[in-house]
Amino acid sequence: MESAIHRQLIASDRKRAAGEDARFAVMKNTKRDNTLQAKAGFTLIELLVVIAIIAILAGMLLPALARAKVKAKSVVSLGNLRQLSLGMTLYRDDFDGRFPGHSLPAVAGQARVRWADLIYPYMQNAEVYLSPSLRPEERVFMIKPFAHTAEGGVETPGVTRYYGGYGFNYQYLGNTRTPGGLAPFHASDSSIAAPASTVVLGDTKGARKGSPGLPYGADGSGVYVIDPPLGSQLLGSNGSRKSSPSPGPGNAYYEGGDDGSDAHRATPAGRNGGRVNLVMVDGHAVAMTPEELDGKKSGAHGVPNNAWWNGRFDPASR
Repeated sequence: MESAIHRQLIASDRKRAAGEDARFAVMKNTKRDNTLQAKAGFTLIELLVVIAIIAILAGMLLPALARAKVKAKSVVSLGNLRQLSLGMTLYRDDFDGRFPGHSLPAVAGQARVRWADLIYPYMQNAEVYLSPSLRPEERVFMIKPFAHTAEGGVETPGVTRYYGGYGFNYQYLGNTRTPGGLAPFHASDSSIAAPASTVVLGDTKGARKGSPGLPYGADGSGVYVIDPPLGSQLLGSNGSRKSSPSPGPGNAYYEGGDDGSDAHRATPAGRNGGRVNLVMVDGHAVAMTPEELDGKKSGAHGVPNNAWWNGRFDPASR
């Protein structure tokens, strides 16, 4: 009798233990499921923290990416200028060492022929004549058509090709203006005493057509040339010769004017991260700040000079 009762008690204890084990297992699984669910998603605070971190990283990376893009375009631009310099050299080989003129006289019913057209037969890649650093809004007034692609002076979509962004050091190398019957000026290789320090071509933003209220390059003013900081007087073409064969007041730059007139000068453009891309007579390309190019960092008391322009690398010569 006792043995049967004992067996019943043992069985009852086992059932109770088994039930407790089952309840414990259910509780454990429920807790684990709840933990997994909690780990499966972000809380609002965690999400906001992640977004803030991403924003900070993006803010750090975007300026670097923008600078890298500017640098890449600048490298392409320097390559363009080197190729254009080769075209200039080949041109001079065929013309007794003489540089081309900046622009030939207009002919009715024809597109205007300028330095880019004159050297095109020697460097027949239209892409290198167009600066990759030109902003879309600049291209509208900075580009000019290649004369041979605008028959009869008419620009045809899909046919006409354009150049722009690079200006020619015309005052010291090739000024074809003839006021008062003065002969056009073409420098020669032998007249350039410092070819490694004399600008041939460089980034330009054009002139303001003589009015400070107008934007650079207004109506295409001076967008294919660059002026030195001072008008030439004894060297080169003796000033821009806008209105008179003699240098002097009112006759310093592409649009006339006096020395220091921002409205009249075909001004170098620091569009490559604040630097002007340039190529020298000897064919090497370099980037300078506008202040360096104008001699303000080498001249006495920051006074501008024409050392990088005049063919002698002499800050006292004009």
